[in-house]
Amino acid sequence: MYRLFDAEGTLLYVGSAYDPAKRSRAHRDKPWWPKVDRREDEWHACREAAYVAETDAIREALPPGNKISGPGAVAAPAPKVRAATPLFALTEIDAYFDQMEAEPPAVRFRKVTALMEAVKVEVATRRRAAFEEMLATGMTYRQIAAELDISFGRVRQILAEGADQAKGDGS
Repeated sequence: MYRLFDAEGTLLYVGSAYDPAKRSRAHRDKPWWPKVDRREDEWHACREAAYVAETDAIREALPPGNKISGPGAVAAPAPKVRAATPLFALTEIDAYFDQMEAEPPAVRFRKVTALMEAVKVEVATRRRAAFEEMLATGMTYRQIAAELDISFGRVRQILAEGADQAKGDGS
């Protein structure tokens, strides 16, 4: 997330981007751009967290360069429900990484890759199970999409990935 200020410190614009320098330069055609004196960056754990922080900052400060509703709104709505990563999981992962520090880079790479794959499979399995539970209650794909604030196509994609994975496992 980034904030653009004028020389007096007045907030002109709040945005979010993977590359704040590049994205902020894209605003050069805006009427407020000539007043921009400096940019402050604020990094977040994930894109969704940055969107929420951006939205909150815009609603709080109401910078003149931001639109907060209607077509062309620059801030994403706050998500309905977003569970934070449990602190215990991050602590355990940090401890695992600390144990690997003395390992040669190639060994660390293989271990981190194996960890990523294991987590990816576990997350996909549990997510698919939650979807299947919702289907078992009689919810349609569209109802699931609305409940989770994701697209209908994404629901189909997740369930299809699960079916493909089950075929590959011989189940």
